[in-house]
Amino acid sequence: MIKEKRGISWHLPAGAALLALGIQNFMEPAQLVAGGISGLGIILDDMVRRAGGPGVPLWLVNVVCNLPLFAAAWRIRGRQFVGKTILTSLLFSLMLFLASFLPMYHGDLLLASVYGGAIGGIGLGLVLRGGATTGGVDLAASLLHIKWQHRSVSSMVFFMDAAIILLGTVSFGVEHTLYAVLAVYVMERLICWVVEGAGAAKAGLIISRKSREIGCALQANTNGRKMAFYGGRKVEGTGEEILFCVFSQKEIGTVKSIIMNIDEEALFLVSDIREVLGDEIGDK
Repeated sequence: MIKEKRGISWHLPAGAALLALGIQNFMEPAQLVAGGISGLGIILDDMVRRAGGPGVPLWLVNVVCNLPLFAAAWRIRGRQFVGKTILTSLLFSLMLFLASFLPMYHGDLLLASVYGGAIGGIGLGLVLRGGATTGGVDLAASLLHIKWQHRSVSSMVFFMDAAIILLGTVSFGVEHTLYAVLAVYVMERLICWVVEGAGAAKAGLIISRKSREIGCALQANTNGRKMAFYGGRKVEGTGEEILFCVFSQKEIGTVKSIIMNIDEEALFLVSDIREVLGDEIGDK
């Protein structure tokens, strides 16, 4: 049985710091609205400055917008549900405040979108890997899902983020919006990379009359890679067995060669897997 780790892991402060750096120091100076409460903050700051005001810091917008969401979530879903999210959101607001004292990047929009999206994506990925969120649109969508259960949380997050990005088009123009969409794409890729694991591996299903012989050959030629037969049972009416194995990307050529040399009629199915526990693929 896997026990859930209690307390705050290093993922949360590190992730909040990187997310704040990507948004505050790259995307906000470039006026790239990539959705979320931070995107609303960028728009609000621009509107206030155009009206002759002093501007509105992103950390303050994040706190003010999240407070009613926290109160609603606490009342509807309970303390256990919202506790870590409150802590992470406040930590993110603190990191936004500290990042505002660092140098801002005012250069090329392409570089701002790529680096802002990459740094922010790694940061948010670490936060999610630590089992938390920064609140905002995600929390609002989970609360709305209680009332509109026919709508998925992911679809509501998409529509709210899309509305904020479109609102950014009104404020900053189409060019900035296109770069913001690029930043969102980079961020999503990096989130997946961090959350799912950097060490991509392959999972293979081999169906053959000689699967035992193939299994022995694979173990001998892949440094003792772990594998398993599904209950050791033969496929009914065929005399074939199903062999499951996990191997790295660089071993796929060796695996194919071994299978074909032993049984040219074998069926070999390959799929991608992102994280493996208990068998260090990268060290094999």
